[in-house]
Amino acid sequence: MNADEVASLKSRWRGCVWAHTLSDDEGAALLPHLRFVELAAGQAIWHRGDPAEHWVGMGRGSMKLCTTSASGKAVTFMGQAFSWVGEVELLQDTPRFCDAVTLSEAVVIKLPKAAFFHLLDTNPAFNRFVLRLMSERLTQSMAVTLSDRTLEPLAKVAQTLALLFSPSAFPPRSLELRVSQAELASYCNMSRSRLNAALRQLESEGLVELGYQVVTLTRLDALRSYCGSASVASGSHTRPETA
Repeated sequence: MNADEVASLKSRWRGCVWAHTLSDDEGAALLPHLRFVELAAGQAIWHRGDPAEHWVGMGRGSMKLCTTSASGKAVTFMGQAFSWVGEVELLQDTPRFCDAVTLSEAVVIKLPKAAFFHLLDTNPAFNRFVLRLMSERLTQSMAVTLSDRTLEPLAKVAQTLALLFSPSAFPPRSLELRVSQAELASYCNMSRSRLNAALRQLESEGLVELGYQVVTLTRLDALRSYCGSASVASGSHTRPETA
């Protein structure tokens, strides 16, 4: 990133949903502590066993929390776009329990552990935000388990894509995911051929738009509640708010 890109990101970071919990003075004091890091697709944000030293925001792009079992099987726990992750190990004072890997080109924002705890200790509104975020994370984990065990592939892909966009996130400038179908297939825990068929069906129903290594979600609410083609009612597209 050049200096102009960093300056732009610094000016935009207060578009994240917890920035309203800070006063102007708190925001100005916090900004010098934020570190902005540009990462390529597939690059690690952290590795399992790393010390937890930062709370991490996805300023641009998407990521997944994952690990590999002793037998070599890859396991994905969850994914996020434009959100904040890594608070659990900070609160528990433990090393990272899994890997965090980018799904696409990304910019991550690192808030140091000391600054994170200072906000928890001194700012009730920020404290409530973190509690809300953790409750959403629990709900997402339950939804991923439910979809993996009960939904047919089409509904599983629809709901899994929607779960990438948390309400407690940066307001995304678009619902565009720049990610390969191979990575999405791994994230959805299915073959590329099944994923491709599901994406094509969702595109025919007006829920996504497909491009080269790009999937744009055009009706986020419909994807979140998707149970099959019969569940999709006609209506206007759901568009994201801009930062």
